[in-house]
Amino acid sequence: MDGSRSERARARARYLLAQIAPLPDDSEAQRLRELSMDYIREAERLEIGRVTTRESSEQISAVLDTIARDFFTRAVRRRNR
Repeated sequence: MDGSRSERARARARYLLAQIAPLPDDSEAQRLRELSMDYIREAERLEIGRVTTRESSEQISAVLDTIARDFFTRAVRRRNR
């Protein structure tokens, strides 16, 4: 996937997520956002350099799923307060 398609996909995903669950403004949510963005940037850097990772793509997906679940759990709890 070229860079512009990737950026459009990210922008679309951010828009959809903002519509479903606006981002909470607490420090833990910020930490989770930064952690997930760091992980994605590192994966993109490795992809560009064609470096093979020790983790399988399933493991990477599992980590990102865990981060997303934590984030949305916190968002829903905060919204219900």
